[in-house]
Amino acid sequence: MSLHLNLPRHVTIIRPGSRLDRFFEKQFSSSQFTYREIFSMFVPIVLDQFFINFISVMTTSMISASSQESVSAVSLVSPLYMMIFAIFNAVSAGGTVIVAQYKGRGDHARMRHAAGQVVLATVAVAVVCCAVLVCFADPLVRLMFGGAGEVVIQKARDYMIGVGISLIFHSFYMGAFAVFRGTGASKICLRLTIIINLIHLFGSMLFLNVMKLDIIGTALSLNVARLIGGTVAMWALMHPHSTMRVLPSDIFHIDWGILRSVFKVGIPFAVEQIFFNGGSLIVQTYIVNLGTESVAANAVANSSFAIIYSAGLAVGTLAITIVGQCIGAGDLKLARWYGKKMILLGTAMVLLSILVFLPLQPLILKLYQAPDNTLSIIYLLLLTAIVPMPFFWPVSNIMPCILRAAGDATFSSIVSLLTMWAVRVGFGWLLSIYMGFGVQGVWIAMGTEWAVRTLVFCLRFHGTAWISKKTIGE
Repeated sequence: MSLHLNLPRHVTIIRPGSRLDRFFEKQFSSSQFTYREIFSMFVPIVLDQFFINFISVMTTSMISASSQESVSAVSLVSPLYMMIFAIFNAVSAGGTVIVAQYKGRGDHARMRHAAGQVVLATVAVAVVCCAVLVCFADPLVRLMFGGAGEVVIQKARDYMIGVGISLIFHSFYMGAFAVFRGTGASKICLRLTIIINLIHLFGSMLFLNVMKLDIIGTALSLNVARLIGGTVAMWALMHPHSTMRVLPSDIFHIDWGILRSVFKVGIPFAVEQIFFNGGSLIVQTYIVNLGTESVAANAVANSSFAIIYSAGLAVGTLAITIVGQCIGAGDLKLARWYGKKMILLGTAMVLLSILVFLPLQPLILKLYQAPDNTLSIIYLLLLTAIVPMPFFWPVSNIMPCILRAAGDATFSSIVSLLTMWAVRVGFGWLLSIYMGFGVQGVWIAMGTEWAVRTLVFCLRFHGTAWISKKTIGE
């Protein structure tokens, strides 16, 4: 079995010398990358993100078909789970930056050792996070969502324990993904994503539709998929024919210098994500008080909306690799230039996604088998988000990736925290509860948050502070 895709290194769809070829050459090619190299990294990342969100839609629809209580339970757990998951996910993001910068410098020995340290760090953090979710599942759920029905609470607790255990398996392939993305080997990540999510999809079909295990079946399929995915990912990373070939000594021989560099990026991002998802958790308590129908509508709308912004998230991942390698090579001017190009590419992908997927939303939403009243709320929420999205979402979500790639992690984290708590939490409460807009008020606040973040990040990017940070990994 090989994880190397039998595809040409460069994209050959565009005829050399054509107008389109010259256009992309002017827009994206440089001394560091050709546009074909960039697209060969970008296309797998887009497919990766799309596939993840597509499978999420399919699994959420199967859960929704079981009962609104089940989909509500998953929705309640998600912010709390994501808050803890974000800690080791941030370590993975820090690892991508470090590996990308070593790649840009051409220091392959340090890059390989950094890869091993990233895996070690993600697994160690995941063990701690797993212990928290599993041991404190019941009190956490009851503390946060005591206003929900007892059936929803019980299902939320069972699901939390399941996803907590899955973090151990998840950490192995997240560490591997960080390494592969840092080197630009996004095709390997795509193949791994397909393997993992297809197992999760068919496992969900088996455990939910055939064996009728409800929420337990969802958690079980998730664990099976992540166990297999983690095993395959480590095999790909350590195989003798791997482009990296990480050795056991690279993992177990602790290098505090590399770990400090990883955590220099990872810790601010982790703190940001903890408090960001903490804010989402508080917002979720608003929605709980609005009733099960609002909780279910919010869950389905989030799942469906994720398909639309998946291509934009892919641009953010690409930006870390591209800008990080430019920083590692010492070409700060090129790093800024590519930062601008990533924002333009992200905007284009968001617009394209809206044009493609908005007409398909009625078909997608039929999968959830939601009642008519719930469907009307879902449509309202989607339209509320889509209107401001092309103007504000790309900068507000891609720019932090650009800043982190240059080592400016603390600033982006502070901005994200302040806007989340001031706008989405504070303004969201004002609109949804005090002014009576209901769950739509939360989504209006989310769009407003994008706008505020866009303004602040644009001002930061056009300055020099972000790009004059000390290079990471020295």
